[in-house]
Amino acid sequence: MEKKAYHHGDLRAALLDAAETLLAEKGAAGLSLRAAAKRAGVSHTAPYRHFPNKAALLTAVAARGFVALAEGTAAAAAAFADDPARQLREAGRCYVVQSLANPARAMLMFGGNVPLDGEDPLFQEAGQRAFDGLQAIIAAGQRAGVFRDDPIRPLALTLWSSVHGLVMLLLADQIRDLPADEPQRVEEMVAWVTEVTLNGVRRRE
Repeated sequence: MEKKAYHHGDLRAALLDAAETLLAEKGAAGLSLRAAAKRAGVSHTAPYRHFPNKAALLTAVAARGFVALAEGTAAAAAAFADDPARQLREAGRCYVVQSLANPARAMLMFGGNVPLDGEDPLFQEAGQRAFDGLQAIIAAGQRAGVFRDDPIRPLALTLWSSVHGLVMLLLADQIRDLPADEPQRVEEMVAWVTEVTLNGVRRRE
């Protein structure tokens, strides 16, 4: 018998919440289906209704991260609909802020040191949705005459790579004079990195 009764769909969300908490506390090595079940307050067999193994659970947590990234990018696009450059700056800022707020999940999404199910359709869809949001901003900027008329995918990869590189350096504590727990200085660095990168994609007169 499960320790708690869940309405349809609640069990999966509860397990993912528990998994994210354990990931933050103990890392991927300390996360298991049994541990997630215990933290969620359900029987040790309950997770198998949604996740056949640990890799599937970790993949779902990573997919959550991509969904959050896609939603942040969409929010940036909606908030500054008439300013494509600002949209990209805000999307980059959102990426950094989310990653620093949940570093274990960020490393899971991109670290490559934990096996994930790359064929999982929800994982693929979430990752593509996040990238599509960035490409949509660039496409709109091209139509507005703000960004250069180069192929969109390489431009999006360039922008993503620059901000992602900053995130990885911060998470690895490789920027010694820029502690990740100093939000104002991090914001200044994000603004600088995105502005320099934007200068490379702006349309030249």
